[in-house]
Amino acid sequence: MKNKKRLLLLLLVLSFSLSAQEGKSIKKEIDLLVAPLVETNNYSGSIMVSRNDSILFQNSYGEMSREYNLKNQPDTKFFLASVSMIFTSAAILKLYEEGKLDLNDTLDKHLPWYKEASKITIHQMLSQRSGIPAIGRENNVDYDSITKFTHDTKALMDYFKEYDLLFNPGSKYNHGRSEYILLAHLIEKLSNKSFGTYLRDEIFEPLGMENSGHFNSEKEIIQNLAKGYAPKDIYDVESAYQIDWSSKTGHASIYSTVSDLQKFAKAILDKKLLSANSWKQILTDHGNNVGYGWFIRDHLNKKRYQMNGRSPGFSSYLAIYPEEGLIVVVLSNNYISLPSNIGMSIAAIIFNEPYQSLNLSRDKLEGYLSKSLVGNYQFDADFYVPNHKLEIKEKEGRLFCEWGPFIPVHDGTSKTLKYIIRTFWSTIEFVENEKGNIVTMMFDEHKGVKID
Repeated sequence: MKNKKRLLLLLLVLSFSLSAQEGKSIKKEIDLLVAPLVETNNYSGSIMVSRNDSILFQNSYGEMSREYNLKNQPDTKFFLASVSMIFTSAAILKLYEEGKLDLNDTLDKHLPWYKEASKITIHQMLSQRSGIPAIGRENNVDYDSITKFTHDTKALMDYFKEYDLLFNPGSKYNHGRSEYILLAHLIEKLSNKSFGTYLRDEIFEPLGMENSGHFNSEKEIIQNLAKGYAPKDIYDVESAYQIDWSSKTGHASIYSTVSDLQKFAKAILDKKLLSANSWKQILTDHGNNVGYGWFIRDHLNKKRYQMNGRSPGFSSYLAIYPEEGLIVVVLSNNYISLPSNIGMSIAAIIFNEPYQSLNLSRDKLEGYLSKSLVGNYQFDADFYVPNHKLEIKEKEGRLFCEWGPFIPVHDGTSKTLKYIIRTFWSTIEFVENEKGNIVTMMFDEHKGVKID
């Protein structure tokens, strides 16, 4: 009996020891992944990873204020950009559970004044298949200009209330964002509360998300809020242009922390706040891998719910691997679309899968190589900008295009044919033919044919 007890104790000690070693290994590998991105001014922010009830990793990098040399901390708040949409959809489903709306309601039942209300259902708005154009689509207003000023939902709706629909509701997906402004207004009408107050009372406070909120106006004081920065040239940064985040109410106005987002994601896994049926509705692919404010995209052959965002000065990524109980949160106060890449690499580390660790270079191109790469590349209708002709230019040994500079990536070969477009963190690879001439470029998974 004593021997059995000793053996059990030995096994427990060994288990704890192996778990601790695994934790140290994960931390070391994630830090090695992130460190070169911080050193090259491409990432600053906070990261949190949990699995079931255990926190596997949490760390912060870089500065929340470069002007005052203030470091990012675990409780630093970041604007979430489009990740904000996950709270709007949850609020609508909460009102649905309260019997205040039906997902198949046409909008005219609640907002009869809206021009196209009889044609659009709440379901189509939540799944971004309404056909409502983005603000500024009909050139009645400059969108960048209006983001400088405080807006409520009614003022925002006035910009697009007379627009024609882009397509028949339900027939296509379009990330126009205007439907989420309408949904925020609907939340206010049905709850008799402001959008921010409803989220606070019904979502943030019940889940203990003490560091999350909706930005009401530029007069508001938000403690521990990071300042946003933007890339400048190839490895520098500058202050991002300032906006009033109330102009993005419903789709990009929320600030939060990594730990608060982890609490929200854990509520989804535990089927809290909403019923299991409501969470299922939110996290169902309703077309184009889009749920209600989420993307439903497998990763590493595992089911994944994820949302990412990018707005001036900030970028964000939240992923849930429901069958493994894994949650990955990556927030940044740099206007570079890196958090998604970091988050997916972290998941690969956790699942012991291969991932790409980039060897970024500061080297300038030799003249003969840069001359062979510059020119115009024609993309097809499936490109991010359909049928776009992208011109690659060179200046002082650096490549760039209309969307920003290219960072060289060394892969051990003699020629530098791989790059990163810094702003979007998209991968670029130039492809040679058998004669050594550049004939195409791969922009992520899209092929551009060199035409001159």
